[in-house]
Amino acid sequence: MKKYPTVFIFICIALSFLCVVDSGANPGIIPVAKFTSLVMPAGVPEGWNLEKKTGTPLMKMEKAGNTFYLHLTSPGSSSFGLRKEARIDVKKFPILCWRWRVNKLPRGGDVRKSSTDDQALQVYVAFKEIGFPAVLNTPVIGYIWDNEAPKGWSGRSQQLGGDKLRYIVLRNRTDKTGKWYTERRNLYKDYKKLFDDIKGGEPQGLTTGLQIHINSQRTKSPADSLIGEIYFSDTPADIALAESVREVTQTQVVKISAVKPSASPRISAAKKQPLTDCISINIEFGSDSVAVGDNYNDEIQTIVKYLIKNPEAKLTIIGHTDNIGTKKHNLVLSKRRAASVKDYLVDKFNIDPQRLITQGAGSTVPVADNDTDEGRKKNGRVTINDCP
Repeated sequence: MKKYPTVFIFICIALSFLCVVDSGANPGIIPVAKFTSLVMPAGVPEGWNLEKKTGTPLMKMEKAGNTFYLHLTSPGSSSFGLRKEARIDVKKFPILCWRWRVNKLPRGGDVRKSSTDDQALQVYVAFKEIGFPAVLNTPVIGYIWDNEAPKGWSGRSQQLGGDKLRYIVLRNRTDKTGKWYTERRNLYKDYKKLFDDIKGGEPQGLTTGLQIHINSQRTKSPADSLIGEIYFSDTPADIALAESVREVTQTQVVKISAVKPSASPRISAAKKQPLTDCISINIEFGSDSVAVGDNYNDEIQTIVKYLIKNPEAKLTIIGHTDNIGTKKHNLVLSKRRAASVKDYLVDKFNIDPQRLITQGAGSTVPVADNDTDEGRKKNGRVTINDCP
């Protein structure tokens, strides 16, 4: 990789001040990359430093709704990124979370070969050095969106001096370009696995820095990507979601595990689940809208926790509408609403789409009077009901 082991690691070690974080909104979360403005002082987001290897860095901030994203572009001759000091105890805050999207992958990029070691997007975490000289003895984990390397592949950098830089391929060309994906990795467990040959696989202190990188100078083909907020977490929801993500092979997709085949029946007394374990969710939509509002975060979290607690469960998501418009229009709208909830769960929480079944009922199952605004709002909904 891109001389990163020498330059970035040296800077992370040389700078001893702490990364300033604000976890007041949620004491279980430490935001490290939280973009809040389109303005980039000195050409980079506030609080970050440019790490240029070659070519001209092309980046800009973009905004979608209330969320800001960093947009990185390499025309085929660039290798650059942003770095930030971040001192985190991964034993206390083990889960690293972020959201990313790739629009274009470098043609033929493959982390397994030094001559094609190009990626559209990489997220690096540097740890405390474990020997001298520090530039060659600082463990670094790189989570990457590769092109050719199979998902789930892990190994050492093929670049000179990259022995302590070790990768995990999370995404590759089998994932859709132009689509957002949310990642949750147990950084502590990944460290223990990748560095089991060094001091028993135990980090020797706090992390020292975080870097976002793009490069395509080796394959000489364009790359384009975006990334959003990055944070460390110890919340039960993030831990559970990270643990539910299965390790992938070349043909698998990172997601909450699919329904397992039924095991052979055992002769035993059936234990009836209490009704309190059931789920009943109702999500209302605005007139003719298919957008899932942020005010339904509690309901969405309930769905996610239910799927984690019941790994064999499948949920049926049923869309409904009021009686305004034709039957055909309302049937299509109800299906789109159900699909919108499914996409929200898949994109933001990596739920396996095989566990989510969508249906549309149109305006055939009203729960309120369609003659009033309040009644029509109640009828324009998505329902999810299930028991273990």
